[in-house]
Amino acid sequence: MAGGWRQLLASRGEDLQGLVQRAMVTISRHEEQPGHARGNKPGWMMVPLPLGEPDPVRRLELIAHETAARKRQARPEAGSGIFRFAAGQRAWYRHFPRQRSVNLVVTNVAGPPVPLYLAGAPLLELFPMMPVMGNLTLVVAVLSYAGQLNFTATADRDACPDAEVFAVGVRSALDDLTRSALVSAS
Repeated sequence: MAGGWRQLLASRGEDLQGLVQRAMVTISRHEEQPGHARGNKPGWMMVPLPLGEPDPVRRLELIAHETAARKRQARPEAGSGIFRFAAGQRAWYRHFPRQRSVNLVVTNVAGPPVPLYLAGAPLLELFPMMPVMGNLTLVVAVLSYAGQLNFTATADRDACPDAEVFAVGVRSALDDLTRSALVSAS
């Protein structure tokens, strides 16, 4: 996602040198042993995206390091604290259009590893959807399904008419990382 975001901002003439943007990444924490899960404990964490780093491999290393460190930190569960109350939720949504703490939202959902069927017909592909919110004009959802990894970028048509640049940037970054992995493996 960082590669796509970097390309989108570069295409708009933004100065990328040293630029770090924040992604709000939805997470689900499970403290139970495998096979004993009692359901999701949804939450989120802020992950810095070092968009100023031009090398996609180094950028991924920096993001992976920060993500691992942040996963070890305690964080409140979604729907806890003031968010348990309708008034707290309304206040948050009222101020969300002017928030400055996050630049991009990314949600990643692990889907079923095997194909699903309806009336005997296989579900061939499954794509996630997430709405744009507040002043976030681009949001990304990722879903794994039966050996696939599918991405959906949803953008506000007026505020982000160049979402295709983001999509091309994501594809380019993934291709660069794939080539790097192949070179390292040989």
